[in-house]
Amino acid sequence: MAISPLRRLGAWAALIALLTLPAVHGVCAAESEATDLTEAVLEVSVNMQKPTQMIVLLKDENGQLWVQESDFAALRLRLPDGTPRLVAGQRYYPLQTVPGITLEVDDRTQSVAVNAPAAAFLSTRIDTPAPPTPVITQASPGAFLNYQLSALRVAGEGSLGGTGELGLFAAPGVFTNSAVYRDGAGLDALIRLDSTFTHDLPQRLESLVLGDAISDAGTWGNAVRFAGIRWGTNFALRPDLLTTPLLAAAGTAVVPSTADIFVNNQQIGTQQLPPGPFVIDRLPSVTGSGQVSVVVRDALGREQLITQPFYSSATLLAPGLSQYAVDLGAIRNNYALSSADYGSALGVLDYRRGLSTSLTVAAHAEYLEHDAHAAGVNLAQALGTLGIANVTAGAGGDDHGSGYLSGLGFEHIGGRVSVTASTLFASHDFRQVGDSSSLTPPYRERDLLQAGLTLTRASSLALALVHESYDAQPSQQTLSLTYSIVLGDYGALSLMASHTQAQQTQNSYYLSYTLPLANRRAVSLAAVGGSGQGPGGNQLYATYLQNPPVGPGTGYRLAVSSAGNYDADWRRQAVVGDIELEAARNQGVSGESALWSGAATWMDGQLRATRSVNDSFALVDLDGIPNVPVYIDHQLVAHTDAQGFALLHDLLPYQANRIDVEPTELPLDTQIDARVMVLEPPYRSGVVARFPVERIRGGTFHLVTADGNPVPAGALVNFQGAVFPVAYDGVTYVTGFDHGTEGRARWGDRQCTFRLPPPPPDDPLPDVGRILCDETRAPAATEP
Repeated sequence: MAISPLRRLGAWAALIALLTLPAVHGVCAAESEATDLTEAVLEVSVNMQKPTQMIVLLKDENGQLWVQESDFAALRLRLPDGTPRLVAGQRYYPLQTVPGITLEVDDRTQSVAVNAPAAAFLSTRIDTPAPPTPVITQASPGAFLNYQLSALRVAGEGSLGGTGELGLFAAPGVFTNSAVYRDGAGLDALIRLDSTFTHDLPQRLESLVLGDAISDAGTWGNAVRFAGIRWGTNFALRPDLLTTPLLAAAGTAVVPSTADIFVNNQQIGTQQLPPGPFVIDRLPSVTGSGQVSVVVRDALGREQLITQPFYSSATLLAPGLSQYAVDLGAIRNNYALSSADYGSALGVLDYRRGLSTSLTVAAHAEYLEHDAHAAGVNLAQALGTLGIANVTAGAGGDDHGSGYLSGLGFEHIGGRVSVTASTLFASHDFRQVGDSSSLTPPYRERDLLQAGLTLTRASSLALALVHESYDAQPSQQTLSLTYSIVLGDYGALSLMASHTQAQQTQNSYYLSYTLPLANRRAVSLAAVGGSGQGPGGNQLYATYLQNPPVGPGTGYRLAVSSAGNYDADWRRQAVVGDIELEAARNQGVSGESALWSGAATWMDGQLRATRSVNDSFALVDLDGIPNVPVYIDHQLVAHTDAQGFALLHDLLPYQANRIDVEPTELPLDTQIDARVMVLEPPYRSGVVARFPVERIRGGTFHLVTADGNPVPAGALVNFQGAVFPVAYDGVTYVTGFDHGTEGRARWGDRQCTFRLPPPPPDDPLPDVGRILCDETRAPAATEP
């Protein structure tokens, strides 16, 4: 018999009513049972946490406490299993049914002490503080000109040369243009090297480069010079940014505790923990294997140690972090031999992204018109705490054919043992950009094995094996072994031996001993020898040197060998430049050279001579005060000149450079509000650092009344809007000493008025002697 749709719908409605009847009955029962609950306002403490909380609870006839659902979250307790009661539309759960919980109710104080196990609490997630976003110091418009002049004489033949670099900078970026000059050798006298404009976007971690640049090689490509546009990620804009996956530590705390966090036994922070499970995120890591340790101490002094091993590598990117580079332009030929020899069109695309804390993928593609093209991927996978494995696969070729590239690699960097191994294989027809311009033929197989072993805290052993095979020439392999040991105050000893097998066999060794001395000086002894093509015979070397300081100063090096070779070098670093003189003899050939390098800068209307500007720089302004020492990170680097300026020529771009002066080294008539300035200059640009220096003329005098008696000690002097105390015998010290300035003194119910004569022009802290304070001229109701 067919069932009508209407009857079928009625059957479904009846079934739903039967299924939902218990739930509806439960709700109604809960609503009806709510009448047997009474309210109580209690002070609740959980596992001795401070401060306590005042909470409205409900009591039933059995004395059981019922807590509102939102208050469980406020107490950081997990909701218990079971059916809640509904009161005024809010769900309430019995507190006693939380697993493992105990209650101590004190009706006299209207309080309840809750003791709960760690598993009863909600988890706490703590992020260690991220480094603050740097505040880049605004670049002041200006320019710099680096130059280097050289004179060389070898075996009686002389030559002159020089290099120059012009830089123009402002807020949008920096433009640089460099050139080299050569005298002789059949080359052009003056050759342009690079012309480049760089615009950085620190907030986006990106840089735009227009002009001459070097392409991105990725994980397996070749870097080539080109001219055009380069746009991509630049992590150097945030040197404090951690690009590798960050670590995390987890554990439990039963009561409020303090957690001290260590990475490889170095403390990196302290966190306050509430009771319950916890996770501490964003812990910085170090390259290689290591261990995170968390020492949890509670209020009773009990400790628990949580350790977690890890492995970190710069090969990996943090999850969600990406890095890319796009290069478009024309390849450059005969660099440093021709000023403008540009060839075929070039395009390069490189991309990396962290997919997880253990996996990073990289893709690379390159194209050179009428030449080679290639594309491929690289995967880097963390193998727990064992190390990092990577796989490379690519394809490439030219108009004559195509082939493939494959590779495997592994790295493990540990505190005691480190191993790096890799192999790359390219088929016969595989080509990539840069192969045709390389001075060596492209390899077909390259194998590398490096192993390091830390023997003791002061000694280590390293082994390296490299094997390369080619199409058109014999394969080559080199095995080297290095041992080094630090002998404490007695210096350091190092031994290196190598064996190379190619068309000819070559063996070499190098044994050296270095003893550091005071005042940047050191002495070293070395033995060099070997067999086969290359080594210049067995001989002994002795060297005595003094390194130049960070700022102006002198350094030198004297070296002689048992074969009659020598090397004498002297260098003087001055405020306006560096000079270096050298005379040497090697394998019967003698030579002498002289080198002068320096720079000229223009900024803030000041044209100044200084040492070469290789990084960013700053002009320090101390308001005309001469001969004041200026420090960078507590190292003396300059003194202000006669106009009160000092040029600091080697600041780190996009990093905090601490510039400070000592107030005790300022004249007595000055006051400085801030002795430290932190500069974060843009790339290869100049900034101005004006210290808030104020000239304060101070002076002392003996204040006396008309009867010749000194104004009593403790009297207050109102002078130039400030109040100064009078010392014994009327001696008073004031600041703001200017021409013909008037002041007032008050003690008890007496007061007087005085006037100071003009201060001597050549004395920063004069004593002007006895000054008459006239009580007859003093107003009757003034207060100092």
